[in-house]
Formats: sequence, structure tokens, C-alpha cells
Amino acid sequence: MCERNDQQAERLRRLEIVRQHGTFTQAYSTAVQPGLEHFWHDESYLAYQKKWGVACVLADPVGPAEQHEPLLQAFLEHFRKTCFWQISRDTAEILQRCGFWINEMGCDTRLDLANYDFGGKKKERLRHATNWLAKHHFTIREGTFASNVDVSEIRALSNTWQTTRQTKRTVRFFNRPIVFEDEADVRKFFLHSSDGQIVAFAFFDPIYLDGQVIGYSPAIKRRLPDAPLRAEEGIMKAAIEQFQQEGLELVMLGLSPLAGIKDNEFRANPLVHLSWSRGLNAWWLNRFFYNLLGHADFKRRFDGIEEQTYYASDCLLNDYRVIASLRMAGAL
Repeated sequence: MCERNDQQAERLRRLEIVRQHGTFTQAYSTAVQPGLEHFWHDESYLAYQKKWGVACVLADPVGPAEQHEPLLQAFLEHFRKTCFWQISRDTAEILQRCGFWINEMGCDTRLDLANYDFGGKKKERLRHATNWLAKHHFTIREGTFASNVDVSEIRALSNTWQTTRQTKRTVRFFNRPIVFEDEADVRKFFLHSSDGQIVAFAFFDPIYLDGQVIGYSPAIKRRLPDAPLRAEEGIMKAAIEQFQQEGLELVMLGLSPLAGIKDNEFRANPLVHLSWSRGLNAWWLNRFFYNLLGHADFKRRFDGIEEQTYYASDCLLNDYRVIASLRMAGAL
């Protein structure tokens, strides 16, 4: 009981820090995702997990900006083999000063809601999705398990969706696994067919600043195999419009792996660049592992601002670190 209380207190401490400084896509996940460990320095932490002796770090430090560099230096003194995934430019700059190679690993897409709209030719497909769903008597509604959504129905839908994936394992670390209960500040939107069945859904994790929710990022998306192809576009459009009505600042669409890689800003590892810069268009990756092209194309339909994220490592040969990270995440 004492250990459980300590774990709960630690979780609450992380959430309090995230509510003050969780301004990036993965911030909420670093605080709540099961299996992650946390390295603290003052009032800041890094989320990581070890595999084969490698400390694999997820995203940026969480805490006051002035504490990021001391936190990273303390972490590097504690762990000899490390790699950092999906970090921002600011964190990349610190790690480059520490002697790390910095490689682009794909872009995140930001929608600034104050000036965002769904007009224009680039977003025509998104408008068409909403019109098509309405014409065929589909409705999109926000819900919770406590009020109007049957958790067993959502669990069954998620299990069915998993059978259609190229990998049948639950991918974690880079993606927060689904939680079948209500969570503070997490929003859930559901697509209902004309007979009331839920055929698709999306859960959104909060993005914080100074104790307030300033935006959201889609964390979980699922659909039945026979759900409309326009389901995800329709749900995303409805959620974005709802967040705009509430006066929120932004939506982050999340990582498009290996998209937009140029590696002309930092001292990039040439071997990593050689393979990753070609990965987006590699037919075998898209066919057998992950639909990278489709993933990037979907996010570009929203015509947002693409912001590059980075991978950092202090060794030239990264096969061991990359494979360890992907095996840990369930992607291999």
C-alpha cells in the first residue's frame, strides 16, 4: 500500500509539472504513460525507458526552461548509452553543445487556431468529408465513459482495429497506449452511424501552459474496418472546430515519421541521414511496416505549420540504439 501511495504521489507531481510546462505534443504522455521511468533534477524531469542497456528518452525535458540544460547534463552523467527521440530544436541545441549528433526524424504539424479555417482548395477534402458524413446520417459527438459511452463497445472496436494493423503488437513509447477510462482533460470524440453504433473515435491529449489547457493533440484514433474512409477527417475537423469555439490556442497533429528530412541545421550523423532521408519513400517500409507516406499525406491536408523534430545520439553507429528503441516500443 505504501509503494502504491508513493507511485500515485509521483504521478501527481509529474502532472503538476506538466500542467505548468507541458507545451509540446508528447508532454502529457511523458507524465502518464505506463512503463516509463523518470529522471528528476530540481523541478524538472525526463521520461525514458531502458532497453539492452540504452536509456531511450522520449521528447523534451518537462520543467522550467532554465532547468533543461542542467537536467540533461545530470542525465548524461548518470547514463552512458543514451538516445533522444522526438525532441525540439531547443533541446537539440543543448545536446549538440554536449557533443551529440542531431538528425531530423520527421515533422509535427501545428494549427494556430486563432487564424485557422477550413477554406481553400487544400482543405477541400476535409470539407467534403464533413458533408459526406452528414449526408449519410453519421454524427460526431463528444463523450465520456462516465456519461454516454459504453466502454465495452470501445474496447471491442479497438480490438477489431488492431487486427487490421500491419503489426499486431501494441506500439507504445512513441504512442501512448489507449486507456479505457476517463482521464482529466483528455477529450474523446466519437463517430456514430445512423443506427447509433460507434464506428470510429479519436482521443485528444491536452497541451498545457501555466496551469491552463492551451490546446490538444490526437493521441488515439481507431475505426472499424467498414467505417467510412472519411471518418478520421470528419472527427478531426469537428474536434478542431470545437476547440476553436472554446478559444484554445493550438492543435498539434503529431509526428509524421521521416517526413521533411533535410538535415541542414545541425551537425547530423551522416549514416543516419543516409537511411532516414530515404525512408519516407521506401516502398518496403510503407508496405510491410508502416504507411509513412499515407500518414504524412493525411496531416498535410490540414495545411498547418510543419515543425521538425529531432533524434540525438553521441555515437556514429546507431543500429543498436535504434533497434533497441523500436523493439522496446513494439514496432519491431
